[in-house]
Amino acid sequence: MKKIIIIFFIVAVFATGYCSVRFLADMPQKAKLALQQKGGTYVSLSGINRNIREAAIASQDERFSTNSGIDLRGTARAIYYTLTTGKRQGASTITEQLIKNVYFSDIDDLRTDILTKILAVTATAEYPKNTILELYLNSIYYGNNTYGIEKASEFYFQRPAMVVSLDEAAYLIGLINAPSYLGSHKDAALREADLVLQSMRREKALH
Repeated sequence: MKKIIIIFFIVAVFATGYCSVRFLADMPQKAKLALQQKGGTYVSLSGINRNIREAAIASQDERFSTNSGIDLRGTARAIYYTLTTGKRQGASTITEQLIKNVYFSDIDDLRTDILTKILAVTATAEYPKNTILELYLNSIYYGNNTYGIEKASEFYFQRPAMVVSLDEAAYLIGLINAPSYLGSHKDAALREADLVLQSMRREKALH
């Protein structure tokens, strides 16, 4: 059953590939404009501390550098779970989260879940991984009305994203999963930061 689901999904990706490329053509500009409208400050990847970058990958998408924009095993499991139980289950990579934030932030249904995965595959084929990671870190919500890693770093630690410490980087990335709650519950945010550090240790991303 899972193999059939994967094959069907791959066929759907190729069948919609051309339209997806055109749809994603404005992704960088759209992401930057959305951040500006939310009061954030866009910063290039070279201006983001290495610890932040590696914390994001280790905790949010450990196979980011090699995957196709989606986690095939996770996607098959999520679709199978939805089909057999009628309930939705997420399996979001960094690229999927980016697509969701830029294009479907106000929509949450099965149709956009599937479209997000198709667009994530297309985005991975069209954009370098560094570009996707840069856009992702700049588009994420970090709680307390802070959008983008630069604004979040300045709000929580009064310094640019380039110069935060390892612990501070883990704290910022830890906010991603539940920013509205963790942004106002420091003890919970610190526990989440510890989980990020554990992920970095497991992925050998600590320096």
